[in-house]
Amino acid sequence: METLFILTNSPGELSGWLAPVAEAVASEAPEVRINAVTLPCPYASGMERETALRLRGVSAAGTFSDAMKGGAPRGRSIILQLGGDPMFGWTLSRRLGAPWTAYTARPRWRGSVAHYFIPDEGAYVRFKNAGVSEDRLTLTGNLMLDSVPERSSCDICGFRAATGITESRIFCMMPGSRPFEYGQMTGFFSECAKLLYERFSSWQAVMPLAPTVDEKILCKGIENAGFEWTGKRFAEEIKTGNGRILLVRERRFDAIAASSLAVALPGTNNLQIASLGVPLLVIAPLNRAAEIPLDGIPGIIPAESAPARALKKRVVFHYNDREKFVSLPNRISGRSLVAERRELMTPESACRYIAEMMDDEEKRNDTAKGYAALGLERGASAKIAAKLIEMLKSR
Repeated sequence: METLFILTNSPGELSGWLAPVAEAVASEAPEVRINAVTLPCPYASGMERETALRLRGVSAAGTFSDAMKGGAPRGRSIILQLGGDPMFGWTLSRRLGAPWTAYTARPRWRGSVAHYFIPDEGAYVRFKNAGVSEDRLTLTGNLMLDSVPERSSCDICGFRAATGITESRIFCMMPGSRPFEYGQMTGFFSECAKLLYERFSSWQAVMPLAPTVDEKILCKGIENAGFEWTGKRFAEEIKTGNGRILLVRERRFDAIAASSLAVALPGTNNLQIASLGVPLLVIAPLNRAAEIPLDGIPGIIPAESAPARALKKRVVFHYNDREKFVSLPNRISGRSLVAERRELMTPESACRYIAEMMDDEEKRNDTAKGYAALGLERGASAKIAAKLIEMLKSR
């Protein structure tokens, strides 16, 4: 038996990276057993294992501790790391006696990684300059793009017909995939939609949800903001009093593709939205900065006491001031392709930014045209799958 261990951490990496690789491997080598291994991460939702098991090709899923305790399976094995601290990949490789591969833009752990999958030409040059031989490198392109269907494959008309949104323009609000995000932003965006409906009655709000969303946290966020939701086991609509917000789970990419504007927090979905050609506005309300998880040493700052919360808030604002861009389209291109708003924000102030985009069709069109600078070619997952299968078969 041949086993591929895929290491991943946060919800964005799971849906944006693990999902397309698992599907590509399953398509080319269905006999390969795929074990998803979730790593410790401050951004984890708690739903990673359950979500991974629903992905095509994934046979098993568990924590890093589970993988270490389970030991080496019978037959040949290989490890692919998609995000997270490299120490986990190195440790599991030693435990299983299996080659360790990684999708990364940084030439780290050069003496231990058997093969690197590189997202872009700039990173490829960086690896060569670091002395990594070409036979250990595969230039793949951006893997995240493979997590999204081509716009031409999205059923926009079918989505509109199924939801009864036949004539209205659609704007989608993306509340994020991390608990601290959607726990707050579902209510925040609901307040925004209520205000926007007063001016834009011909528009319809939809809220595509990440597959890792915990229903209890989602519904609590809606209720804490003073809104009612309808549905049975899952919330299906949020009632704003002057309209509705449709919560979308199964057809989220159809919903995004059907939209004339998307409003999102910084994250994986920024590039997914761009790949579908939808104008994007990125907002990052910093009202509850002390609750935002951080990487590294700042991440261990406790948030229980007032002094600790004040310290963490200063750290978050320091990071915010230091970063030129936070959205992936802007970071990749090195320029402002999409508008970003990062500040203390109320629903009223957020609505002013959103309304500017809704009022200005030319600005929305210019944003969408700017995506041409990103190089949105798909196919990275197939390249990664082909190399992994080759390495497995040749061992």
